[in-house]
Amino acid sequence: MTRSAIILVLALCVLPLESGQAREVPPQGSAKPAYGDSSSAASTTQPVESRQRQYVLRVWYSLFGHLHNKIIHAPIGFGLSAFLLSLFALKRKEYEPGIRWLLLVAALGSIAAFITGTQQAVALEGGSKDWVIDVHRTLGIATMISLCAWAVFQWVTALKRWAIILGVIASLLILVTGFFGGVLAHG
Repeated sequence: MTRSAIILVLALCVLPLESGQAREVPPQGSAKPAYGDSSSAASTTQPVESRQRQYVLRVWYSLFGHLHNKIIHAPIGFGLSAFLLSLFALKRKEYEPGIRWLLLVAALGSIAAFITGTQQAVALEGGSKDWVIDVHRTLGIATMISLCAWAVFQWVTALKRWAIILGVIASLLILVTGFFGGVLAHG
């Protein structure tokens, strides 16, 4: 049981943290020169550093804005870690308790990611990426189902011999779904 706890703690340490969203605010009393107006840019006596916009951190928005983008790292990280550990567990069975717990967190995280993703998709609908949203949503549902089924197969002793097949399917779905999610988030 101690090894399982150590593996779970290590998996938690490797999850990436989101920096959150913030907005830039121009400094007081500075006006940005009009585009192509070289006379106003040349007449500015402020150094370049002082003309840059000031960064304002909005903590509440950084914590809870775009929640899907933050939650999605749990099923990705825990699911892929469980698959990697499953490969090691083919030779060493002492990794199986850690795999079960990683899959439980991945399955619960995928449910939360689906709920928050459905809420976040409303803001993107009606644009040129509607088909990408549909593909990502469909793959997300398939990924959520495969992670939940894999977790059940890993916990139920009679089904455990088929768990590695579900692990391969779930891992491939995680990667493909993540690709389409990246297209939505980053272009």
